[in-house]
Amino acid sequence: MLRCVLLLVAVIATAVLAAKHEDPEVEMTTPQIIEHWGYPAEIYTVTTEDGYVLELHRIPYGKNDAKPIKPRPVVFMQHGLECSSSNWITNLPDESAGFIFADAGFDVWLGNMRGNTYSSKHINLSPKQDKFWEFTWDEMAKYDLESMIDKALNVSGQKDLYYIGHSQGTITMFSKLSIDQAFSSKIKKFFALAPVGSVKHAKGLFKFLADDFGLEFDGWFDLFGAGQFLPNGWIMKIVADSVCAGLNVKEELCDNVLFLIAGPESHQMNDTRTPVYLSHTPAGTSSLNVMHWLQMVKKGTVSMYDYGTRENKKKYGQANPPEYDFTKIQNQIYLYWGDSDWLADPQDISAYLLPRIQHTLAGDVELKDYNHLDFIWGLRAAADIYYPIVNLIKKDLS
Repeated sequence: MLRCVLLLVAVIATAVLAAKHEDPEVEMTTPQIIEHWGYPAEIYTVTTEDGYVLELHRIPYGKNDAKPIKPRPVVFMQHGLECSSSNWITNLPDESAGFIFADAGFDVWLGNMRGNTYSSKHINLSPKQDKFWEFTWDEMAKYDLESMIDKALNVSGQKDLYYIGHSQGTITMFSKLSIDQAFSSKIKKFFALAPVGSVKHAKGLFKFLADDFGLEFDGWFDLFGAGQFLPNGWIMKIVADSVCAGLNVKEELCDNVLFLIAGPESHQMNDTRTPVYLSHTPAGTSSLNVMHWLQMVKKGTVSMYDYGTRENKKKYGQANPPEYDFTKIQNQIYLYWGDSDWLADPQDISAYLLPRIQHTLAGDVELKDYNHLDFIWGLRAAADIYYPIVNLIKKDLS
């Protein structure tokens, strides 16, 4: 009997080790994954004006390139909601934006917004304190973007860069460009993947939660807490079952909050990479930030966070939160959006975003059968999005 038990343990142990060997990136950080594929990786930190310590990851040149003598054009990539720098390098090298742009001759920088896996430090606060988590994407737009981009420009010796944003990485840039003309001079071109303006027509998780709570979202913090948004508890399990009911979605994907936001399965993803995707996302944000997104679903506008009339008067000097005016943006923008995206819904792009940025729109590409995550993990993204952007930038530089 003992011999059988030992044999069984040995078989299980071997299987576990084999599984780990098949997907070593499951346990790796973003810089470790970059180096795993033979690319150079560098880590930098920067402290925002309000004290958050953000970590940036850099791929200064391609896998087969010698260390460059002259500075290379900078391409800055910014992740979306509940994500991190890992989004740009978790597919195979010929499918991942970070690697493709490095091999194409660019100095690639990967940002990490406050509150995620890599940017969970503050000069005075601890993530164990609720006060650490008192932020939304307003603060990311106001403080994080400029701090990270200034760091990339200072280190690289450049005066401006090309920006690629996904999801929340687009709405933060739209908003920053609309309120800060001095900052705008640092962005040569803005490539917006799954671009977000209004989310009035959002489906999936955000629609479910927005409908389930009243306009004031009474009880939100009682259920989800006032600190970090923790999407893996029993409450989210109930929500996941409700959102996924009747949908043909893999169980392991339905259990992940990010896939409940994205849209229907498009069969674009590499199934063998699923453990890698799920080990790095969700990467963390605040409950207040998720609340901000739900407010946007309810209101159909792109406004600063609504604290209620009394607090709004204290913070903004008016009863209602100010709206971001995208018509003030002057930078060239290229949009890449999908017809199956639950968060960056085509109706919102057509009715809200396009009319406000039409004066500065340089490109507008609608992609068939793309959900919200296909822009970073879809197997067609390299051919449909990344290489065309590489060509646009090279043409701009020539």
